[in-house]
Amino acid sequence: MKFNLKTLDNFRRNHPVITHLVLIIATGLVVLWGVLMFLDYWTLHGETSVVPEIKQKSYREAKALLAANGLNIEISDSIYDRSMAPGMVVESWPKAGAVVKADRQVYVTVTAFSPKQVTISMPLTGNVSSRQAISYLRGIGITDVRLVYVPSEFPDLVMGARYGDTPLAVGSVIPVTSTVTLEIGNGPAEEEVDTIDEAVETIFDSDTDVYE
Repeated sequence: MKFNLKTLDNFRRNHPVITHLVLIIATGLVVLWGVLMFLDYWTLHGETSVVPEIKQKSYREAKALLAANGLNIEISDSIYDRSMAPGMVVESWPKAGAVVKADRQVYVTVTAFSPKQVTISMPLTGNVSSRQAISYLRGIGITDVRLVYVPSEFPDLVMGARYGDTPLAVGSVIPVTSTVTLEIGNGPAEEEVDTIDEAVETIFDSDTDVYE
């Protein structure tokens, strides 16, 4: 049987349903092949990278190391840690050793580049004892507290609080590494004579001569 265009044309005329079905299937296969080729290109099929170990490295070192492996870096979070230098990588995701697509983002958590800021939210002076003030400051992360004792009407009350030469009040924002100076009252200074009666008694009890 000779197979030519005339035969195909006759088949199409005699079997239109089958012909359309074959065309639909063929078109679907072509479209599917095109989609697969596009996905291979879009997802960089066959191009992968291994995430290197970047923990305990500086942000600059981690960025260079990831770039050398065809990966990008992005800071997702930062924490304050006095035991580590600023900008050090403490965590990464995906983890080191993971096989990922090339040009993938690697998210890192680094130590803060600047000290954490804290806000004073309670009065530090007035009817506040030194123990209360020190406990509050340590609770918000300030551990460098210096005490200066000054004369006062009542002992052990905070008479003043400052960061450097700046007085501290509710709403003040300072670095957590700040040195805070508290002025603590040590009570009124003792006087040699408290009342007139005591003065008179002192005079008569002494050997001092009194002249009118």
